[in-house]
Amino acid sequence: MLIATKSKFKSLLIKVYTLILGRHPYNTVLSFNFHNVRHIIKHLKTERETICSKAECVLVDVGAGASPYYDIFSPVTSRYVAVDMKESLTKNENRSIDQIYGFAEAIPLENAMADIVLFNQCLEHVHDPLKSVAEIYRILKPGGKLIGSVPHISPVHLEPNDFRRYTDLGLRQLLESAGYTDIKIEGSGSVYSATALLITMDWMLTPRKDGVSQGFSAKKARLLSPIVGLINILGLLLDFLTKDKYRSPANLCWSASKPLF
Repeated sequence: MLIATKSKFKSLLIKVYTLILGRHPYNTVLSFNFHNVRHIIKHLKTERETICSKAECVLVDVGAGASPYYDIFSPVTSRYVAVDMKESLTKNENRSIDQIYGFAEAIPLENAMADIVLFNQCLEHVHDPLKSVAEIYRILKPGGKLIGSVPHISPVHLEPNDFRRYTDLGLRQLLESAGYTDIKIEGSGSVYSATALLITMDWMLTPRKDGVSQGFSAKKARLLSPIVGLINILGLLLDFLTKDKYRSPANLCWSASKPLF
């Protein structure tokens, strides 16, 4: 009886937690990650409108993790392939997703098989960025598109595998070096929303310790959510009231194409 009561209470807490903060990537303004995911979701939905029809579209999600963007693209894709390390992929996946174990630097798929490749919030974590985008180029069909995102300003996270941050200039140089064309890069907000992300994300992460991976405080995320919401709204307001200098976005989203010839 006591175990059942505890289980129901835990289930209720999870529902309340989800109601307050949302579920990734659909986090609410009360979540530390709001400014990043808001930009990413908007960008992905815009890109979705430009891609091929469901009858022929193969999408590969590199560094997929739990495949949080599946619902956005499943209506317009005929095959959804998730590539990541075994421990990162969803266990007992019941959605129409082909799971393949692999790394961005060595994707276990044949040449020119994908119409679209997603590469979200991964580029800062790979060991070899150029090899990674070159591998994606290899599996893309001619005319295929790479759609991705990467932090520009962010606390260190997911250590020990957080190696770099990108400017739009560095990102463009990387993609051009791998042969991509029609490169479009946009930033998320300006210095005030980036500052909001830095402050609120830093609150949630544990102090760094050698040999210890990142910790995250769900308790703080719940308790501090009203303050986080105020900071996020203030960041949006100040961005709106001041001129964007295009120097300090929290996040960068991009699309790039593999040439037809």
